[in-house]
Amino acid sequence: MATSSNETTKTSDTVGVQQLIDRLKSEGVQEGKEQASALLAAAKQEAAAIIEAARDEADTLLRDAGREAEKTEVNGKRALSLAARDTGLQLKEQLEREFRGWIGALTEQQLDQPDFLPKIILEMAGQCSDTVVESKGEIKLLSNENHSSQEIERFVKSQAAAMFQHGVTVQLDPSVQHGFRMQLTGKNVEIDMTDQAVTSALMRFLAPKFRKLIGSSQPEVASE
Repeated sequence: MATSSNETTKTSDTVGVQQLIDRLKSEGVQEGKEQASALLAAAKQEAAAIIEAARDEADTLLRDAGREAEKTEVNGKRALSLAARDTGLQLKEQLEREFRGWIGALTEQQLDQPDFLPKIILEMAGQCSDTVVESKGEIKLLSNENHSSQEIERFVKSQAAAMFQHGVTVQLDPSVQHGFRMQLTGKNVEIDMTDQAVTSALMRFLAPKFRKLIGSSQPEVASE
């Protein structure tokens, strides 16, 4: 009987140990599952945070790239606008120089006409004759050899002898290429009818009209 009782006790102890082992295993598995779930949740949360940060950084990069592209476009348009403006100004200056050269050439041609210059001299001398007589001076014509000074002098004296009680003198002046200068010696007055002076006078009148004309024909450049 004693032996049977001992065996029963041993069997009971073995069952208890096994149950303890099974319980510990069960608790260990459950704890492991809980830890794994916690780690997985933390990993998911961290991954979500990383993805969100990456999205924010990507959005920032896109905005910066957009602003940089817009800035580059604005600067490019401004540079093109300035280049177009400078080109337009240079073109206008060149056109005005060519226009002045054209006016100068026409002036030279007109002043070199043999029947034009004496008429101008006669007209101007007629307007100045009263002043010359009152001042007891003389009219002095400064011209160059290309204009046949003797012919001019004969023309003026033959046509305007009554106007000049003190006569007309004609002198050669190498600085006069086209046209002439008329000096009223009694009044210290000089009337410049050289090609440079006439061209400058014409340009003072014509240049504003010419600038307006070429300005209206130039396309406007959009400003940024």
